Amino acid sequence: MSIGTGHGAAEPGPVPEKPQRPGKKWKLAIAGLIGVYALLAVYALISNASAIGASTSAPAAKAATAPGHATTGPPSAAKPTNLAHVPAARPARSPAALAKAPAARTVRSPAARSLAVTSIAAFGPEGTSDGDNPGITFRIRHGSTDQPWYSQWYTTPEFGGLRLGTGLLLDLGKAMTVTDVRLALGSEPGADVQVRVGNAPSTDLPTVASASGADGAVRLTMSQPAKGRYVLIWFTRLPPDGHGHYQVSVYNVSVDG
Repeated sequence: MSIGTGHGAAEPGPVPEKPQRPGKKWKLAIAGLIGVYALLAVYALISNASAIGASTSAPAAKAATAPGHATTGPPSAAKPTNLAHVPAARPARSPAALAKAPAARTVRSPAARSLAVTSIAAFGPEGTSDGDNPGITFRIRHGSTDQPWYSQWYTTPEFGGLRLGTGLLLDLGKAMTVTDVRLALGSEPGADVQVRVGNAPSTDLPTVASASGADGAVRLTMSQPAKGRYVLIWFTRLPPDGHGHYQVSVYNVSVDG
């Protein structure tokens, strides 16, 4: 039997273990954490950007909606601007302000004034030659309140068929613009009277004003001012005199122009 003196075959040692790779569950957990951190970071960036945008657009929105400034669109459509260089908008005038605005100035015509009468004469169909009671016309010029000029008396309001009318001729001395004539008649109503104006002493002058059934204070106003030197107060119908006859009484005459 022999005994060996060399080294025998070596016994195999322990085999090193291979490192284990992370499982799928760990991979998903790590990816989830990364996603959460990313979302938090994006949210923080968005919040900061919104806060900065709001603080920047607030002055512009405030200026756009301040009283006296007109807005041209919704606040979200306005672009940030340098307010130091933006001119203030002109305030729009409200209906109340327009109502208080001064009206357009109108040009008024000169106020009527009393015209001077140089003479008064009794006047008939043939002129001054057949006027009624010419000797007492001075009573009218003196403005008497108890002694009038009066016509002849007649049996009917139409002068008993003897004439077409009777009256007084006023001379203004020169052609003047006449607007109205004022008379002070007797208290009995029934006088029909006309105002005729022109540049000749005649019954053919144009009639510019008239009144029917007149008595007391009478004002005859022309629709259009008339111009002429002579003003004829012409009666075509007489009032009753209270004694069964008809005649007209005139206490005063004035002409405005």
